[in-house]
Amino acid sequence: VSTQSTGHNDQLIAQHHNGLCVIMISPHHPLHTKTIQNVNFKVSDTIDRSEVTISGKKKRGAQFVTANSKSAVVTCSDGAEYSLYACIRGKLLEVNSQLKSTPQLMTQYCESDGYLAIIAPKKEEEKKILSDGMLTEEQYVEHIKLRNSKKHELCDSVESEAKRQCDG
Repeated sequence: VSTQSTGHNDQLIAQHHNGLCVIMISPHHPLHTKTIQNVNFKVSDTIDRSEVTISGKKKRGAQFVTANSKSAVVTCSDGAEYSLYACIRGKLLEVNSQLKSTPQLMTQYCESDGYLAIIAPKKEEEKKILSDGMLTEEQYVEHIKLRNSKKHELCDSVESEAKRQCDG
């Protein structure tokens, strides 16, 4: 799990035994509380991730991405926008073009049909992908518990301060 982006914009990375990585949103991503209106793979004036055309065994034509490369921009019905990232270095083999016509797949089936992209990391980096700044599933569960407890502590302190000011 990549928790490096801001705003609890957590994403999952599932690595197949063949080394390929599937990028998805986390079940705790804020998009699960929103109505997704649009998933746009055109991330800049010159880069459209959905125009990936690869060929051959060496995957010629694949776009090279880094962990901080934007993969898509998701727009919600309330106007909120979320940028989703590649999370790892490698060749972008495919984006889920079904999300263009059925963006709700991203939240309804976030760990299967709602995947964002498939990336092939460099062979020499395959083994360290999931250890470089990523959390395991168990670590992520603890991270969410800690995040939620901090949120409750903050709410409790704000509530106590507001009550003190009202009573004072």
